[in-house]
Amino acid sequence: MQKIKNKCLRAVSRIKNSAFVRKATLAAVALTVATGNAMAASKGAAGFTKATQEVSSYQTPVSNLMKAIAAVIVLVGAFNVYFKMQNGDQDVKKTIMLTIGGCIAFIALSEALPLFFN
Repeated sequence: MQKIKNKCLRAVSRIKNSAFVRKATLAAVALTVATGNAMAASKGAAGFTKATQEVSSYQTPVSNLMKAIAAVIVLVGAFNVYFKMQNGDQDVKKTIMLTIGGCIAFIALSEALPLFFN
């Protein structure tokens, strides 16, 4: 069994080191690179143009979604401020400022979003 294993290993070693296998490997790599370059050259610019159009088409729905999130922040913040005022907590001003800051941030981002894509 060991003799057969050694013969197989020597045969594989000879095949790996043969000039034909080296040339075939080199040809396969060259063909792969050439095909990749040809595909990239033919569809690269069109792909980037289509991706830009797709991302730009999401601009309005994302802007509206950010405004809706700002509205939810205002509602939750208003209830939070109301309950803190009813309980007599000392950090009401902090809660008001956090709510207003979050709302302003989301509205500003939703208005600035078109500037990034136009």
